[in-house]
Amino acid sequence: MPSRFATLTVPRILYERMVAHCREEWPKEACGIMTGKGGVARRAYALRNVHAQPAIRYQIDPADQHVAMQGVLAGQEELVAIYHSHPTTVAYPSRTDVAMARYPEAAYVIVSMAGQEPEVKAFRITDGEVAELPWRVADLAGEWVDLRWLPERE
Repeated sequence: MPSRFATLTVPRILYERMVAHCREEWPKEACGIMTGKGGVARRAYALRNVHAQPAIRYQIDPADQHVAMQGVLAGQEELVAIYHSHPTTVAYPSRTDVAMARYPEAAYVIVSMAGQEPEVKAFRITDGEVAELPWRVADLAGEWVDLRWLPERE
């Protein structure tokens, strides 16, 4: 069973790449996942947003998600966080974000691009309830994997 950590820890390199990913995708919502153990992200995957209205919603490409979740499915890693951006709104889960939250063990990280500087917050979403989750950036190693450029799959 995945751990239910009290604090999310994100390596600085992964934090910087996540924010850069959100800037690159603006005005669309960016999305991705982080894997690791015990609330410490060790790998982040930039994934494609395949939603029909990417400026206001995100939907992770299922094939990309399957590639990114291989370590989790094999029991070597845990799903630590799911991140996405809010291009024009605050860093707080929308009603849709709450309704679509399917991984209560993971942190939900939202990067708001609405202000001059990105605002990043983490949340736990369980049974429709939202609670802000403490998080920190740490000087740890991390691997960034960009799956947005994989060939289109049927």
